[in-house]
Amino acid sequence: MWRALLPAACLLLVHAPVLAAPRISVTPKRPRPGEVIFVDLHPNEPLLRASCSWRGRLYPFLLNEGKYGLVLPVAAGARPGGRHATIYWRTPDGGGGSARVKLEVKPRKFGVQRLRLSAAQEQRYSAPETEREYQLIGAALDLVSPQRLWKGDFLVPLKGRVSTGYGLQRYVNGRLQYRHRGMDIAAPEGTPVLAAAAGVVSLADASFLLHGQTVVIDHGQGISTLYLHLSQIAVVAGESVAQGQVIGRVGATGLATGPHLHYAVYAYHEAVDPVFWTRLPK
Repeated sequence: MWRALLPAACLLLVHAPVLAAPRISVTPKRPRPGEVIFVDLHPNEPLLRASCSWRGRLYPFLLNEGKYGLVLPVAAGARPGGRHATIYWRTPDGGGGSARVKLEVKPRKFGVQRLRLSAAQEQRYSAPETEREYQLIGAALDLVSPQRLWKGDFLVPLKGRVSTGYGLQRYVNGRLQYRHRGMDIAAPEGTPVLAAAAGVVSLADASFLLHGQTVVIDHGQGISTLYLHLSQIAVVAGESVAQGQVIGRVGATGLATGPHLHYAVYAYHEAVDPVFWTRLPK
């Protein structure tokens, strides 16, 4: 997962009174908006804690298979150019240090999509009933389980035509509404939807007015997947699922113009490109 070493050009400033600087692995070296950065710490002795400051937020390193790792999201709206992340660590004996890692965000362009909706359809975005949906989905996407449950590339949940890609700026009735946070896959109603990776179901709700029948899977260490507009849900909250397991079926529930799956991947509640997760850096 976190296997590529920092490039020699990266700036590494270390201040460690006791512990020699851990080896740091970062990949990809030059991410695009919508991708993630896998960071690994390889210390010479166990750490009390470690974290990384990135774009105004502090992310914790989590221990997995003897490695301290984390996933840093690069927002779809991130501007290209130089960035830096600051890594901090502490040891049980009071030692520790910090390292500043220089990164570069590559440029990326996203398209535009224009939709026409009826007044009744458009009102669903701000209907009082939808506040509950946003809260429940938001709470599920906020989960940061310590154990990494996924391994390797994610699956695309079903075969079909991608009708809307990730990152598009979506205009509704001539007004900029939002940036599309996932990918829409058109398929016949009832088509099985598969879990993109192993995890635990954190939300399964068939009552949503806007999002339709919804499933969220927690894959551990801040990574979640979201499945919307289902016609049927085949799992329950708290259930462990395997990669490729049927979790529901394609539908057109909620605000949908036809049967399709809205599929999204989130890293620490930041929507990232699902296609990136099907071809993870080796």
